[in-house]
Amino acid sequence: MTDERKGDCQGRRDRCTHAAACPKFGTLGRAGRDGKRRVKGCGDPVARGKRNRAKGDSKARRARKQLGIAGANTRHEELWGGDLRLEVKAGAQVQPIVTRYLAAEQQSQQQRAIGDPRPFALIAMPDDWSDGLVVMRLSKFRELFGC
Repeated sequence: MTDERKGDCQGRRDRCTHAAACPKFGTLGRAGRDGKRRVKGCGDPVARGKRNRAKGDSKARRARKQLGIAGANTRHEELWGGDLRLEVKAGAQVQPIVTRYLAAEQQSQQQRAIGDPRPFALIAMPDDWSDGLVVMRLSKFRELFGC
């Protein structure tokens, strides 16, 4: 490893999503598995994948702590134990769910009777399903079920 602190990003310039601004210049991070050092915000697939994984792991850790799930401190939700099988999703893939949840929560809040303390949960009933999905805030879930 070199002692250079700043320099041009060493990521794959041909695959970078920031083609116009590539190569970026800035503080170089630690070398990845491929031995290349990248600038924060690099747009090549290796750097994006590393950021996505770190973000998902962070959200999963936060969810596990909020639910008070003890046991294995691992990124694999299958090993967490507890009464529920959990899968934590983060990032852009969950934005449509969040958008629908917030709209439904606002609609429910407008029609809520004065003094009604019940927490809100969105029930999603897709076409061709006889079952449905329940979506609610993690904090309210913890209060209700004592996790």
